[in-house]
Amino acid sequence: NMSFCPINSRSGVIMSCLTASGYGSCTNQNMSFCPINSRSAVIMSCLTASGYGSCTNQVTLSDLTSRKLHPSDSTMSKPYVTHLLKRLVTSAIGPTAESTKVASKGAEVHQRSTEWFELRRDRLTSSSFSTALGFWKGRRAELWVEKVFLSDPNHLNSAVAAMSWGVVNEASAIERYTSITGREVTQLGFKTHPNEPQLGWLGASPDGLISGPGDELVCGPSEGILEVKCPFNKGRPELGLPWPSVPYYYMPQLQGLMEILERDWVDLYCWTPNGSTLFRVVRDREYWDLIYGILKEFWLEHVVPAREALLACEDEAAVCRYMPLAKHAHTNNVIAQSRVLAADARLLCKDIGGQVEFFR
Repeated sequence: NMSFCPINSRSGVIMSCLTASGYGSCTNQNMSFCPINSRSAVIMSCLTASGYGSCTNQVTLSDLTSRKLHPSDSTMSKPYVTHLLKRLVTSAIGPTAESTKVASKGAEVHQRSTEWFELRRDRLTSSSFSTALGFWKGRRAELWVEKVFLSDPNHLNSAVAAMSWGVVNEASAIERYTSITGREVTQLGFKTHPNEPQLGWLGASPDGLISGPGDELVCGPSEGILEVKCPFNKGRPELGLPWPSVPYYYMPQLQGLMEILERDWVDLYCWTPNGSTLFRVVRDREYWDLIYGILKEFWLEHVVPAREALLACEDEAAVCRYMPLAKHAHTNNVIAQSRVLAADARLLCKDIGGQVEFFR
């Protein structure tokens, strides 16, 4: 028997707290959910329990964090709750055995498939590097919540619309890129860092891998990576124009892609209905060394210990003490270096109204 009390935080995350006592089996219990607040106004999901000895019954129901539940919603079945408990127990500290197995054949995984989401859920992916580095106000704690409680990310409607726009137009953008450059683009579902298992918690999903001779004005000396961006233009994408330069906040993602995929350059292709621009970003190992230290600290000193605290049945305060600060001490330095690399990125070509202009 269940009852739910939904709440909203200023960051739009909805979470629950489970209290339970006096029972020994996670499949035979009465549950009641109530909200709690963390120190950073992000709502957490924690479990307190007594009267039974098995730690496997004392794990937070992370998947409930992604559902906006009404107080009268009591439709979740006991088998489903049991499944959630089992899932979190097996993955509380790091990538699950299942996701590790899938990672070994990441190239075969289709993006946005069930296996793909499973791989991303247990790892820090290149698209979230800027968030883990503290580029965005309030988002670092949200990412921590997502990774600790293994919940699906919550997004505002505007963010969902922007992501949908990018997904819908990605194929058209890649087709236009190949038409302009003459390059062959192949797909890769997911790739973990080649230094396994020490860095297996790092992963990436490129929009494409680039090969083939291509146009001499555009192509580099080795194989590269394609990253496509389709700007949403603040809700008016049909009026959008391609970027004149590379936004600095994509630099952690781009450098992360090159590190994980072991390639030396990325073609960043900005596509809009009104034209496109293509930029070449080259690998900078010193920049990676700078951001890797912060990413490692985020994962190994904040996410992993918090997961271990959950698995050890510790209370809310014990888990929340691992929540990272909104910004790292070196965030501003990373942003400054990101601006430098973004300014150094070379504009290869511009396509306006079907007229392509190349730049040397």
